[in-house]
Amino acid sequence: MTEHSGAPTMAAVANHRWTISAEVMEYAIPPIRDMLILGRNSPVGCIALRRALELLIKSPYEHIEIPNDPVLSDVLVRSALLRRVPKEELIRFVLKDIRPMMGSEEVLHVTLEIKVQVQTRAHEDTQTG
Repeated sequence: MTEHSGAPTMAAVANHRWTISAEVMEYAIPPIRDMLILGRNSPVGCIALRRALELLIKSPYEHIEIPNDPVLSDVLVRSALLRRVPKEELIRFVLKDIRPMMGSEEVLHVTLEIKVQVQTRAHEDTQTG
């Protein structure tokens, strides 16, 4: 009897079938649309990402540091979004809804959909012409 170590030979896997699917698209510039969330132990740091974004993108991004969190380190968010939602509310969203599904070694790319409902009250014009 011969012992085999390592990968199986083609004869041993002749009854298997493989299907490989791929979605191929052009690399997007910019590589971030709305927000990046960096884990505390991510392989790339916030300073390096901010410098890269400054070179690649004209629209400004705001850096939000998440201090004393075991999972999250930093958030880079498109500044225009912070005109629609308060920074504190965005941080609450990230901590409550994103952090539980994130590892400290990850960098997550997040696309946001922020809807703002505006309601105003019309005032009667008390002066008539």
